[in-house]
Amino acid sequence: MPRGGIEAIFFSFLAPSLRSTSSLVLFIAPAVNLHQLPGEHRRAAASTLLRRSAAVASPIRRHGAARVHGTLSAAAVAAVSWIFFALSPFLEDDIERLVRLRRIPAEVITRAPGDELEPVPNPGERVVFGAHFDRGFGLPASNFFRQFLNYFGLQPHHLPANACILLSCYVAFMEGYAGLWPDVDFWSRLFFIKAQTTDGQLRACGAASIYSRPGTPFPKIPTVDLVKNWQMSFFYVRNENPLFDRLNLPEYNPAPPVGRINWGYNAKTADRDAEVNLLWDFLGACVIGGRLSAEDLLCTYTERRVLPLQLRTHKIGHMSGRLDPTRTSKVELTKAQVARRVNNVTKANMPEAWDYGLPPYDRANPPEMLFDRQGLEDGDLEHRIWTPDHAGPADQAGDQAGDDDLPEEPDQGCQVEHNPPPSPEQPEEEEPATSTMGPIPAVPLRVRPPTASATSSPQGRKRASDRSTAALEAKAKKQRRQAPKQVPERAG
Repeated sequence: MPRGGIEAIFFSFLAPSLRSTSSLVLFIAPAVNLHQLPGEHRRAAASTLLRRSAAVASPIRRHGAARVHGTLSAAAVAAVSWIFFALSPFLEDDIERLVRLRRIPAEVITRAPGDELEPVPNPGERVVFGAHFDRGFGLPASNFFRQFLNYFGLQPHHLPANACILLSCYVAFMEGYAGLWPDVDFWSRLFFIKAQTTDGQLRACGAASIYSRPGTPFPKIPTVDLVKNWQMSFFYVRNENPLFDRLNLPEYNPAPPVGRINWGYNAKTADRDAEVNLLWDFLGACVIGGRLSAEDLLCTYTERRVLPLQLRTHKIGHMSGRLDPTRTSKVELTKAQVARRVNNVTKANMPEAWDYGLPPYDRANPPEMLFDRQGLEDGDLEHRIWTPDHAGPADQAGDQAGDDDLPEEPDQGCQVEHNPPPSPEQPEEEEPATSTMGPIPAVPLRVRPPTASATSSPQGRKRASDRSTAALEAKAKKQRRQAPKQVPERAG
């Protein structure tokens, strides 16, 4: 939309919301000249704009435009939604930082936004957000993240920044503790998508918030209620060579989600031997006695310096150590540094001298083979061909080589997107699929997991089961005799 057009919308429809002409100038003027400011002042100016506009936008977002000022048109509502998606203060040096931290491959071409008031990608470009990269996202996106977007009919800009933290913690549990690549089925047993609307219409940006289902055993992740200015961190990426996709993202569509495809999906089943039920029991056994906590999941990927939503060659529970090729940096963090990074994007308030309640698995101590899908994904771990550990020149340059900086400030203070957690008594909101595209069918499990009962947990890390460890080992040895072949690594 041309700059003059959006100014006309605000003057025509938002003027009644403001007490004086001067306040309207304060609301519009920063938007007009923001991109003309030097880079070091642009973030501060953008934050000032959001603070001054919060009095106008907040009631519209909470109550709907029609109930605040009946004269507001759909165009004005769209303008309010997009003004926070625009004016991106993300600069070239911010993007270079993400490339240096291996969150974006060097083969990906990046571009900072110019004067546009909403994303206007060139052919082949995708729109991504710096706030997502600080919360577990990376390029190329993982197969699970792409599956999640496709299954629920979403784009990256439909997910608020907190959604990436919740998805990352789910991945950390599945890979670091259960020993499985994450999938949508078990995710749907633990979480659901709640629509974020303005005047009854799905928002163009941040339309799909993620919440825990009532009664789930999954640890409650202490996300902040509001994430500051996350919509303003957008920029553009595209593949250097179209023949090699290093993004793994859908083609950009600026519109809100088309319907609510599969948003009400829940893989709950009465079959006790279904993998989703076995995982539910395993998760419950892990959290008994407060062993597995939200902080454990946050520290799992923060301490190991891995991006759960980035495509990787092996699982978090199979990482080798400091030189593991899936890490974004070979520089090890102190416990105080890990705590600071977790506290910077959550309300965990972790102490500097923290420790795991239940530590994740690693290559020296891999996850126990409890699910048939592990054999399909990993094969025989004793004969697994692992991607070699390595240390590049940047990792050998010094103690701080490859180290990343924290976001400039914690997620506190004046915010734009409001995403409060629902009360424990509040029933979940599930919407039926209304898209003309029709629901995307769920992919059934190829192999039925083994019969097991895990209603209680013994001491230690092992999951309660009717089958003994010796029986599981005997089965694994039998499978190795039947198929004594090396299985190549498979990214997830």
